[in-house]
Amino acid sequence: MPDNGSRSAENPIRVFLLDDHEVVRRGVRDLLGDEPDISVVGEAGTAEQALTRVPALRPDVAVLDVRLPDGNGVDVCRELRSRMPDLACLMLTSFDDEEALLDAVMAGAR
Repeated sequence: MPDNGSRSAENPIRVFLLDDHEVVRRGVRDLLGDEPDISVVGEAGTAEQALTRVPALRPDVAVLDVRLPDGNGVDVCRELRSRMPDLACLMLTSFDDEEALLDAVMAGAR
């Protein structure tokens, strides 16, 4: 994520959420919504939706579920960062999967 100066409600960190579970997206959105310097600008429930929506919305950060019904967050991260090198990808998972963690780091997740 590029350094755009200090973040504030007028210049928030723009976040995109990808998770196949609506309740997880809603929970993360609600948590982030309490922060005045963060704005959730979009969401998706599938890898395909995210690959279409993220480039159009140009968020600063993408929060990506590792396991998805039509792919995985690691591949989404890799593809998005190839198109948007300044995008910060954060991986979200409930699984203790060291291989997925290494793959995510190699794909450019931070």
